[in-house]
Amino acid sequence: MPDDPAHTAVARVAAGSLEGHVTLPDRRATRTGERYQSSTGEPREIQTVPAVVYIAGPVPGAGAARPSGPTDLVQQGESFRPTLLVIPVGSSVRFPNGDPLFHNVFSYSRPKRFDLGRYPRGESKTVTFEKAGYVKVLCEVHKWMRAGVLVADNPFYAVVPESGRFRFDGVPAGRYRVVAETFDRRAQADVTIPEGGAATVTLTP
Repeated sequence: MPDDPAHTAVARVAAGSLEGHVTLPDRRATRTGERYQSSTGEPREIQTVPAVVYIAGPVPGAGAARPSGPTDLVQQGESFRPTLLVIPVGSSVRFPNGDPLFHNVFSYSRPKRFDLGRYPRGESKTVTFEKAGYVKVLCEVHKWMRAGVLVADNPFYAVVPESGRFRFDGVPAGRYRVVAETFDRRAQADVTIPEGGAATVTLTP
């Protein structure tokens, strides 16, 4: 039986690892009571979207990204749930409305621009993400609602913990661009993963 070409390609390149640190911005919620109010008149806080770090672009032999979880971005309690999704290129995301009021989900991000229009409780609309990149999702009706969708080319990504530290193992040797994203900020650096070795990087969005 002939060797699997993908397996052979990976075997020819010894894998290494990447570890690093992301300096996180202040995550304290911003009070917006004077500008935004919920449907009950209560002041609302702008939703906090976790930071994510990832290798941008295809990684030869590494395969596709794995979704971070179910590919639904629900509108519930006048909030997006979850506030961050990671999906492979070409995936579709459902946007069901679980609130007893209208939402209007949209994005002006370069990888995917869309505007779903206003739709009521019980309805759902779907968006397919054909290009890799970070997509900022908002609601035209409720200005505090925020979420991020990372459309990934490869499985090397991590939601950044409070420590800011991350590690990717099994990365094929080569030169890559590493990106850290928050909803408002971005930082990137080029790194070289040595065969059988480790590289380090520090990013400050």
